[in-house]
Amino acid sequence: MKAPVFILGTQRSGTTLLTKVLSTHPKIFIKNELQVQNIFTPGVQKKDIIENIDKQIKTSFGKPIQELLWAEDKEEWGLKDPELTNYLPQLEQFIPESKFIIIVRDGRGVVNSYKHNRWGLGTNAYTGTLRWLKEVTQQLEFMNKYPDNVIMIRYEDLVTDMESSIKLACKHIGQDFTPEMLNYHNSKSHIKKTRENIHTNNKPDVQLSKKWLNELSKNEINIIETVAGDLLKKLGYNCVGHAVSLSSWKILYFNLHQRIIGEIQLQYRWRLSKIKSYLRKKTKTP
Repeated sequence: MKAPVFILGTQRSGTTLLTKVLSTHPKIFIKNELQVQNIFTPGVQKKDIIENIDKQIKTSFGKPIQELLWAEDKEEWGLKDPELTNYLPQLEQFIPESKFIIIVRDGRGVVNSYKHNRWGLGTNAYTGTLRWLKEVTQQLEFMNKYPDNVIMIRYEDLVTDMESSIKLACKHIGQDFTPEMLNYHNSKSHIKKTRENIHTNNKPDVQLSKKWLNELSKNEINIIETVAGDLLKKLGYNCVGHAVSLSSWKILYFNLHQRIIGEIQLQYRWRLSKIKSYLRKKTKTP
C-alpha cells in the first residue's frame, strides 16, 4: 500500500472541494475528515497513525484501507482534514514518502465564512484573522521546509481555473489528470452533504470567492488587513483597505466578544439539541 496523501488548509478554505475533485479521479481515494484527535494520540508513531486511520475507515466503509482500494480499483489514498495543521510535527514522519497539498484562501474570505458558520462561536474580524494567520503561517513553514513534498494551491485559482489547479495537484501526486474530474459535481461521492459543504456539490462559483467584499464592513476589512496584510500580499492578494489602530482596549474587546458571544452560542446550541432530542423521543412514544 502506498504512503498516504494529506490535504490540509484552514477551515472554510476549500479543502472539501479539492478533496471531492481529486476523489473523482478513477485511481484516487481521499477520505474527507476523521476523528483526528483519535489518530494523533500522545507519542504516536507513523505505524500507529496508519493503523488509527485504518480503524476509522473500516468503521465507515466496512473494509480496511487496502481492501477498499482493491474493491474500488484505486491506487492512491489519503486523508483530508483542516485539523491536520495542528499535527504537522507528527506528520513529518511521512516525509519523504507522502505528498502534501495545502489549499489556502484569501483570509478575508475565510474570516467572513467563520463569522457566518454555525461553529463560528463569536468569531470576529480580529480573532478570526489571528486564527487564519497562525494556521497559514504554520502551513507555509512546513511547505518551505519540505518543498519536494508539499505544494500550495489557492482556492481562488481552483474556482477560476480548476483544470490548471487540478493538473498541478495530479502531477504532484503522480497521477495523470482526467477530464471527468471537472465534472465532480455530477459524480458519486463519499463526502456526506452538510450545511457547511453544500457548495461543493455545485459547479465552481467564482462569486463565492468574492462574497467578503459585500458582506464584510469596511472596518472589518481594515482590521483583517492590519493584522494580516503582509501575509495576504505575500500570497498574492491585494489589500483594499487601510491600516487602523488596534489599541489594547480594542483587542480586549475582541477577545471578550469571542469568549462571551461564543459561550452564549454554545449554550444555545446545547439547549436546542436537548429540546430536539426530547421532541424526537416524544414523537416515538406510543
